[in-house]
Amino acid sequence: MDIKTGSALRAWAEERGYRIAWYDGQVVQTAFDRVRRLQANGAIDAGFFTKFLSWTGDPKVLARAETKTVILLAVPRAAHVIAFEDQGRFHDLVLPPTYLRYYPLFEEVLADLKAATGDGLEPRLLSAPLKTIAGLTGFARYGKNNIAYVDGFGSGVQLMGFATELDLPGCGALLEDGPQALDECRSCRACLRACPAGAIAADRFLFRGERCLTAFSESEGELPGEFARLRTATLIGCLACQEACPANRGLLRVERLPQVFAAEETSYLLGERGDIPPAPELAEKVRALGLSDITLNETGPGPIFRRNLRATLRTRP
Repeated sequence: MDIKTGSALRAWAEERGYRIAWYDGQVVQTAFDRVRRLQANGAIDAGFFTKFLSWTGDPKVLARAETKTVILLAVPRAAHVIAFEDQGRFHDLVLPPTYLRYYPLFEEVLADLKAATGDGLEPRLLSAPLKTIAGLTGFARYGKNNIAYVDGFGSGVQLMGFATELDLPGCGALLEDGPQALDECRSCRACLRACPAGAIAADRFLFRGERCLTAFSESEGELPGEFARLRTATLIGCLACQEACPANRGLLRVERLPQVFAAEETSYLLGERGDIPPAPELAEKVRALGLSDITLNETGPGPIFRRNLRATLRTRP
Protein backbone atom coordinates (compact mmCIF):
# COMPACT_ATOMS: atom_id res chain seq x y z
CA MET A 1 0.00 0.00 0.00
CA ASP A 2 1.36 3.40 -0.98
CA ILE A 3 0.42 5.26 2.17
CA LYS A 4 2.47 8.34 1.27
CA THR A 5 -0.33 9.68 -0.89
CA GLY A 6 -3.05 9.08 1.70
CA SER A 7 -5.39 7.83 -1.01
CA ALA A 8 -4.53 4.23 -0.15
CA LEU A 9 -5.58 4.80 3.47
CA ARG A 10 -8.89 6.25 2.31
CA ALA A 11 -9.40 3.30 -0.02
CA TRP A 12 -8.67 0.89 2.83
CA ALA A 13 -11.26 2.58 5.04
CA GLU A 14 -13.85 2.89 2.28
CA GLU A 15 -13.54 -0.80 1.41
CA ARG A 16 -14.43 -1.67 5.01
CA GLY A 17 -17.18 0.91 5.43
CA TYR A 18 -15.17 3.12 7.80
CA ARG A 19 -14.72 6.89 7.87
CA ILE A 20 -11.10 8.06 8.15
CA ALA A 21 -9.16 11.32 8.52
CA TRP A 22 -5.83 12.39 10.00
CA TYR A 23 -4.54 15.44 11.82
CA ASP A 24 -1.42 16.99 13.25
CA GLY A 25 -0.52 15.27 16.50
CA GLN A 26 -0.69 18.54 18.43
CA VAL A 27 -4.45 18.05 18.62
CA VAL A 28 -3.80 15.45 21.33
CA GLN A 29 -2.40 18.04 23.73
CA THR A 30 -5.26 20.41 22.86
CA ALA A 31 -7.81 17.72 23.69
CA PHE A 32 -6.23 16.88 27.04
CA ASP A 33 -6.07 20.59 27.90
CA ARG A 34 -9.74 21.05 27.05
CA VAL A 35 -10.84 18.22 29.32
CA ARG A 36 -8.73 19.55 32.18
CA ARG A 37 -10.15 23.07 31.75
CA LEU A 38 -13.70 21.77 31.94
CA GLN A 39 -12.78 19.90 35.11
CA ALA A 40 -11.02 22.90 36.66
CA ASN A 41 -13.98 25.17 35.88
CA GLY A 42 -16.37 22.83 37.64
CA ALA A 43 -18.27 22.04 34.45
CA ILE A 44 -17.73 18.33 35.03
CA ASP A 45 -18.99 16.82 38.28
CA ALA A 46 -16.03 15.92 40.50
CA GLY A 47 -17.25 12.40 41.20
CA PHE A 48 -17.95 11.72 37.53
CA PHE A 49 -14.51 13.02 36.58
CA THR A 50 -12.78 10.86 39.17
CA LYS A 51 -14.63 7.75 38.05
CA PHE A 52 -14.41 8.12 34.29
CA LEU A 53 -11.91 10.81 33.32
CA SER A 54 -9.18 10.94 35.97
CA TRP A 55 -6.86 9.06 33.61
CA THR A 56 -6.66 12.18 31.43
CA GLY A 57 -4.69 13.91 34.20
CA ASP A 58 -1.93 11.31 34.24
CA PRO A 59 1.24 12.82 32.70
CA LYS A 60 2.38 9.34 31.67
CA VAL A 61 -0.76 8.88 29.58
CA LEU A 62 -0.18 12.16 27.78
CA ALA A 63 3.49 11.32 27.20
CA ARG A 64 2.52 8.01 25.57
CA ALA A 65 -0.05 9.80 23.43
CA GLU A 66 2.42 12.27 21.91
CA THR A 67 2.69 11.64 18.19
CA LYS A 68 3.38 13.32 14.87
CA THR A 69 0.07 12.36 13.26
CA VAL A 70 -3.29 11.21 14.62
CA ILE A 71 -5.48 8.97 12.49
CA LEU A 72 -9.16 9.00 13.42
CA LEU A 73 -11.44 6.20 12.37
CA ALA A 74 -15.21 5.83 12.72
CA VAL A 75 -16.35 2.22 12.63
CA PRO A 76 -20.13 1.80 12.28
CA ARG A 77 -21.65 -0.28 15.05
CA ALA A 78 -25.12 -1.72 15.58
CA ALA A 79 -27.01 -2.35 18.78
CA HIS A 80 -27.31 -6.06 19.59
CA VAL A 81 -30.16 -8.11 20.98
CA ILE A 82 -29.53 -11.09 23.26
CA ALA A 83 -32.25 -13.49 24.45
CA PHE A 84 -32.48 -14.63 28.08
CA GLU A 85 -34.94 -17.19 29.39
CA ASP A 86 -36.17 -16.46 32.90
CA GLN A 87 -39.13 -17.73 34.89
CA GLY A 88 -40.81 -19.32 31.88
CA ARG A 89 -40.40 -16.39 29.49
CA PHE A 90 -37.84 -15.24 26.95
CA HIS A 91 -36.65 -11.64 27.23
CA ASP A 92 -34.87 -9.64 24.53
CA LEU A 93 -32.23 -7.43 26.17
CA VAL A 94 -30.13 -4.97 24.24
CA LEU A 95 -26.48 -3.99 24.15
CA PRO A 96 -26.25 -0.44 22.74
CA PRO A 97 -23.69 0.22 19.99
CA THR A 98 -20.00 -0.33 20.91
CA TYR A 99 -20.50 -2.60 23.94
CA LEU A 100 -20.22 -5.86 22.01
CA ARG A 101 -16.53 -6.78 21.63
CA TYR A 102 -15.48 -3.17 22.25
CA TYR A 103 -11.86 -3.77 23.24
CA PRO A 104 -11.19 -6.74 20.92
CA LEU A 105 -12.33 -4.66 17.95
CA PHE A 106 -9.60 -2.06 18.56
CA GLU A 107 -6.96 -4.76 18.32
CA GLU A 108 -8.54 -6.36 15.26
CA VAL A 109 -8.76 -3.09 13.33
CA LEU A 110 -5.19 -2.18 14.32
CA ALA A 111 -3.93 -5.57 13.12
CA ASP A 112 -5.79 -5.13 9.84
CA LEU A 113 -4.36 -1.64 9.37
CA LYS A 114 -0.84 -2.88 10.05
CA ALA A 115 -1.23 -5.76 7.62
CA ALA A 116 -2.55 -3.43 4.92
CA THR A 117 0.16 -0.77 5.32
CA GLY A 118 3.22 -2.95 5.88
CA ASP A 119 6.23 -1.37 7.57
CA GLY A 120 5.57 2.20 6.46
CA LEU A 121 2.85 3.49 8.77
CA GLU A 122 3.69 1.60 11.99
CA PRO A 123 0.46 2.66 13.72
CA ARG A 124 -0.25 2.15 17.40
CA LEU A 125 -3.40 2.57 19.45
CA LEU A 126 -3.87 6.08 20.79
CA SER A 127 -5.01 6.45 24.39
CA ALA A 128 -6.56 9.92 24.43
CA PRO A 129 -9.99 11.61 24.73
CA LEU A 130 -11.05 10.55 21.24
CA LYS A 131 -14.48 12.18 21.31
CA THR A 132 -12.86 15.49 22.18
CA ILE A 133 -10.32 15.11 19.38
CA ALA A 134 -13.12 14.23 16.95
CA GLY A 135 -15.03 17.33 18.02
CA LEU A 136 -12.04 19.68 17.82
CA THR A 137 -11.29 18.54 14.27
CA GLY A 138 -14.84 18.39 12.98
CA PHE A 139 -14.52 14.65 12.38
CA ALA A 140 -17.65 14.35 14.53
CA ARG A 141 -20.23 16.75 15.89
CA TYR A 142 -21.91 16.66 19.28
CA GLY A 143 -25.55 16.10 19.93
CA LYS A 144 -27.14 17.83 22.89
CA ASN A 145 -26.87 14.41 24.52
CA ASN A 146 -23.08 14.92 24.23
CA ILE A 147 -22.72 11.80 22.09
CA ALA A 148 -20.49 12.03 19.01
CA TYR A 149 -22.23 11.88 15.62
CA VAL A 150 -20.38 11.13 12.39
CA ASP A 151 -22.03 12.22 9.15
CA GLY A 152 -23.75 9.32 7.48
CA PHE A 153 -23.38 7.07 10.52
CA GLY A 154 -25.23 8.93 13.25
CA SER A 155 -24.24 8.00 16.79
CA GLY A 156 -23.85 4.29 16.05
CA VAL A 157 -20.07 4.44 15.73
CA GLN A 158 -16.98 3.34 17.59
CA LEU A 159 -14.32 6.02 17.44
CA MET A 160 -10.75 4.77 17.14
CA GLY A 161 -7.49 6.68 17.24
CA PHE A 162 -4.10 5.59 15.95
CA ALA A 163 -0.78 7.31 16.35
CA THR A 164 2.00 7.31 13.76
CA GLU A 165 5.32 9.10 13.45
CA LEU A 166 4.82 9.35 9.69
CA ASP A 167 3.90 12.65 8.05
CA LEU A 168 0.74 12.12 6.04
CA PRO A 169 -0.33 14.59 3.36
CA GLY A 170 -3.67 16.34 3.63
CA CYS A 171 -3.86 16.69 7.41
CA GLY A 172 -7.12 18.25 8.52
CA ALA A 173 -7.15 21.44 10.59
CA LEU A 174 -8.68 22.15 13.96
CA LEU A 175 -11.97 24.02 13.97
CA GLU A 176 -11.49 27.65 14.96
CA ASP A 177 -14.57 27.71 17.16
CA GLY A 178 -14.05 24.32 18.79
CA PRO A 179 -16.45 21.37 18.72
CA GLN A 180 -19.69 21.94 16.81
CA ALA A 181 -23.22 20.86 17.64
CA LEU A 182 -25.55 19.10 15.25
CA ASP A 183 -27.67 21.51 13.22
CA GLU A 184 -30.74 19.67 14.49
CA CYS A 185 -29.91 20.63 18.08
CA ARG A 186 -30.63 24.32 17.47
CA SER A 187 -34.38 23.87 17.76
CA CYS A 188 -34.79 20.27 18.93
CA ARG A 189 -35.29 19.07 22.49
CA ALA A 190 -36.12 15.45 21.73
CA CYS A 191 -33.25 13.97 23.73
CA LEU A 192 -33.92 16.30 26.66
CA ARG A 193 -37.51 15.07 26.82
CA ALA A 194 -36.48 11.44 26.33
CA CYS A 195 -33.79 11.28 29.02
CA PRO A 196 -35.35 9.50 32.00
CA ALA A 197 -32.76 10.77 34.47
CA GLY A 198 -32.54 14.50 33.68
CA ALA A 199 -28.93 14.24 32.51
CA ILE A 200 -29.55 16.51 29.51
CA ALA A 201 -30.14 20.07 30.62
CA ALA A 202 -31.96 22.97 28.99
CA ASP A 203 -29.66 25.59 30.52
CA ARG A 204 -26.34 24.28 29.20
CA PHE A 205 -25.00 22.12 26.38
CA LEU A 206 -22.64 19.99 28.47
CA PHE A 207 -24.69 17.13 29.85
CA ARG A 208 -24.70 16.17 33.51
CA GLY A 209 -22.77 12.93 33.45
CA GLU A 210 -23.35 12.27 37.12
CA ARG A 211 -27.05 11.74 36.36
CA CYS A 212 -26.65 9.61 33.23
CA LEU A 213 -28.04 6.08 33.46
CA THR A 214 -25.17 4.83 31.31
CA ALA A 215 -22.68 5.95 33.95
CA PHE A 216 -24.67 4.26 36.71
CA SER A 217 -25.00 1.04 34.71
CA GLU A 218 -21.22 0.87 34.23
CA SER A 219 -20.39 1.42 37.90
CA GLU A 220 -20.89 -0.38 41.17
CA GLY A 221 -23.45 0.90 43.63
CA GLU A 222 -27.18 1.49 43.64
CA LEU A 223 -28.86 1.51 40.25
CA PRO A 224 -31.58 4.14 39.72
CA GLY A 225 -35.05 2.73 39.24
CA GLU A 226 -35.30 4.45 35.85
CA PHE A 227 -32.89 1.88 34.43
CA ALA A 228 -35.44 -0.91 34.79
CA ARG A 229 -38.16 1.26 33.27
CA LEU A 230 -36.36 2.10 30.01
CA ARG A 231 -38.53 1.58 26.94
CA THR A 232 -35.73 -0.47 25.41
CA ALA A 233 -34.46 -2.91 28.03
CA THR A 234 -30.67 -2.67 28.02
CA LEU A 235 -28.09 -4.84 29.75
CA ILE A 236 -25.79 -1.87 30.15
CA GLY A 237 -25.96 1.69 28.93
CA CYS A 238 -29.08 3.50 27.76
CA LEU A 239 -30.54 4.10 24.30
CA ALA A 240 -33.26 6.61 25.21
CA CYS A 241 -31.64 9.75 23.81
CA GLN A 242 -30.20 8.04 20.73
CA GLU A 243 -33.51 6.47 19.78
CA ALA A 244 -35.31 9.80 20.15
CA CYS A 245 -32.73 11.79 18.16
CA PRO A 246 -33.90 12.92 14.69
CA ALA A 247 -30.29 12.85 13.47
CA ASN A 248 -30.31 9.07 13.98
CA ARG A 249 -33.43 8.48 11.93
CA GLY A 250 -32.80 5.51 9.65
CA LEU A 251 -29.22 5.11 10.88
CA LEU A 252 -29.43 3.16 14.14
CA ARG A 253 -29.13 -0.54 13.31
CA VAL A 254 -30.17 -3.44 15.54
CA GLU A 255 -28.84 -6.97 15.04
CA ARG A 256 -29.90 -10.13 16.84
CA LEU A 257 -27.09 -12.26 18.24
CA PRO A 258 -27.27 -16.06 17.98
CA GLN A 259 -26.59 -16.52 21.69
CA VAL A 260 -29.66 -17.56 23.69
CA PHE A 261 -29.21 -18.03 27.44
CA ALA A 262 -31.40 -20.87 28.72
CA ALA A 263 -33.19 -20.64 32.06
CA GLU A 264 -30.47 -22.46 34.02
CA GLU A 265 -27.79 -20.26 32.45
CA THR A 266 -29.71 -17.11 33.28
CA SER A 267 -30.11 -18.36 36.84
CA TYR A 268 -26.35 -18.86 37.07
CA LEU A 269 -25.70 -15.35 35.76
CA LEU A 270 -28.07 -13.97 38.38
CA GLY A 271 -25.99 -15.66 41.08
CA GLU A 272 -28.66 -18.17 42.03
CA ARG A 273 -26.63 -21.36 41.59
CA GLY A 274 -23.94 -20.91 44.20
CA ASP A 275 -20.22 -20.78 43.54
CA ILE A 276 -20.07 -23.61 41.03
CA PRO A 277 -17.96 -22.83 37.96
CA PRO A 278 -19.83 -22.03 34.74
CA ALA A 279 -20.57 -24.87 32.35
CA PRO A 280 -18.29 -24.94 29.28
CA GLU A 281 -21.20 -24.02 27.02
CA LEU A 282 -21.98 -20.93 29.08
CA ALA A 283 -18.33 -19.91 29.21
CA GLU A 284 -18.16 -20.17 25.42
CA LYS A 285 -21.23 -17.98 24.98
CA VAL A 286 -19.68 -15.40 27.27
CA ARG A 287 -16.35 -15.55 25.45
CA ALA A 288 -18.01 -15.08 22.07
CA LEU A 289 -19.70 -11.88 23.26
CA GLY A 290 -16.34 -10.33 24.06
CA LEU A 291 -17.81 -8.04 26.70
CA SER A 292 -15.54 -6.09 29.01
CA ASP A 293 -14.86 -7.14 32.58
CA ILE A 294 -17.56 -4.79 33.91
CA THR A 295 -20.18 -7.13 32.50
CA LEU A 296 -19.16 -10.75 32.02
CA ASN A 297 -15.98 -12.73 32.21
CA GLU A 298 -15.19 -16.37 31.63
CA THR A 299 -15.06 -17.26 35.33
CA GLY A 300 -18.56 -16.06 36.08
CA PRO A 301 -20.80 -13.02 36.30
CA GLY A 302 -19.39 -9.77 37.60
CA PRO A 303 -21.43 -7.87 40.20
CA ILE A 304 -22.30 -5.02 37.83
CA PHE A 305 -23.64 -7.27 35.12
CA ARG A 306 -25.53 -9.39 37.68
CA ARG A 307 -27.15 -6.29 39.17
CA ASN A 308 -28.13 -4.97 35.71
CA LEU A 309 -29.48 -8.31 34.59
CA ARG A 310 -31.61 -8.61 37.72
CA ALA A 311 -32.96 -5.09 37.19
CA THR A 312 -33.96 -5.78 33.60
CA LEU A 313 -35.45 -9.22 34.24
CA ARG A 314 -36.97 -9.00 37.70
CA THR A 315 -37.97 -5.38 38.37
CA ARG A 316 -39.32 -4.15 35.03
CA PRO A 317 -42.97 -3.02 35.18
